Amino acid sequence: MPTPVNYAMFDDLFNNLTSFIGSKIQEAAKEVEKRFAVPEPAEPFMLTRRFTPTDSTVTRGGIATVGESWQIEAYDDNDQRLITTVDPLRNVILFEVSEPNSQECVIACQFYAKALNTEKAIKVSLGLRRPGQWGAMTTTSWSTGVSATEDFQLYEVRAHFKKEADDTKVQISVQFESSGILQIRDIELLQAPVKS
Repeated sequence: MPTPVNYAMFDDLFNNLTSFIGSKIQEAAKEVEKRFAVPEPAEPFMLTRRFTPTDSTVTRGGIATVGESWQIEAYDDNDQRLITTVDPLRNVILFEVSEPNSQECVIACQFYAKALNTEKAIKVSLGLRRPGQWGAMTTTSWSTGVSATEDFQLYEVRAHFKKEADDTKVQISVQFESSGILQIRDIELLQAPVKS
């Protein structure tokens, strides 16, 4: 006569395995969060750079100055791209400046912005661009979303800078996930020492 199967044993084994995998995923997520977390500043931020409409942007097409602000459109007449599920509809690099003269600091980008005629929030990113493996450039970015609104609102995005062997560029960029227009003004870069 066949031996009866103890299904409760398999249920316990499955539940233990599920619990173990879940805890490992949580640990990994906490490590990733810790790696990209921005520490608190030790002092008030100091202005390091203010951008005005007389400053040239890195990306040229689809950007116009309107009074004291830049108007950036989701589409550019020269856009020829393959549609992918990973890349944004359009990535616009506004400014790229040299790294801070500091071993470690918190960098902040403050600006006023409003988004028009957009379905999805338009991201404004503060990125650290540096050489990676095999000479390819890599960018680590922190961003904030600007949702559709009629009035300019104040936004801030922060990044954590640590000096490395290779020079780093600080980038301010805009990513569109849908059609729309971003108006942005009073863009400032600030920095402060890291709180111990």
